[in-house]
Amino acid sequence: MKNIVKKLFITLAWLLLIYTGFELGMWQLNKAQSLSASTAAQPDKPLIALSEVASAGLNMPIKAVNRIVSASGTYADKYIARDQKIADETLVALDVRILNLDTGYSVLVVRGVATEPLIDITQSVQVTGRLYPRQNVDRAFPKTGELSRIDPALVVSEQTPFLYDGYIVLRSESGSNTAIANFAPIASPQISQKISTFYWQHISYVVVWWFMAVLLLIAPLFPQFRAPKFSQVEQVKKPVKKQVKRQVKKQVKVRQRK
Repeated sequence: MKNIVKKLFITLAWLLLIYTGFELGMWQLNKAQSLSASTAAQPDKPLIALSEVASAGLNMPIKAVNRIVSASGTYADKYIARDQKIADETLVALDVRILNLDTGYSVLVVRGVATEPLIDITQSVQVTGRLYPRQNVDRAFPKTGELSRIDPALVVSEQTPFLYDGYIVLRSESGSNTAIANFAPIASPQISQKISTFYWQHISYVVVWWFMAVLLLIAPLFPQFRAPKFSQVEQVKKPVKKQVKRQVKKQVKVRQRK
């Protein structure tokens, strides 16, 4: 009875360990899939005012990245940003301007490929475009009137102390219900986030846990994990018993002679 209970306990523990390894692997796999889904491109959400998804003078919230936004105001300073890579992997010079909004704040906008010299635009404009985070790496060595990267921190001044973080790549631009000259918009696809190292870390854990579960599953096939058969045990015991008997007989004979 005790042997049956012992075998039952060992079997249940063995099955429980296999199930635990499988479930831990599934847990890590689900986490990897969730992480992959969070970095995939999402359908564009409806057009929204810039002031409703971001605040001037503060870092851009994650929810504002890639949003299609609208704004209105008048252009102030204009710049050229050289060696900017666009969707087809070509390097171009971009027309970048400060848009002083009707709200009293400002934002950087990219009108498109620059046509030099840049024209002055004095009328009020209404714009829509995709919101991107600021660039952190210089693309070129700037001259006067140029930007090394598209970053609001480079254009902060007494006239424009509060700018929105990031910049808008325009899709449409109109002034007084008419189009403005030299407007050459560029493609503005969503920024796709690269799969982080945490994704591959989760995948490696999946491999480890499932490998452990498979090892436990096939463990009974190895001789080291199998109990020896009764006949084998008896075969080992018989020679030992014979040797003991022989030694006992020898000791008895020696005593009798004495």
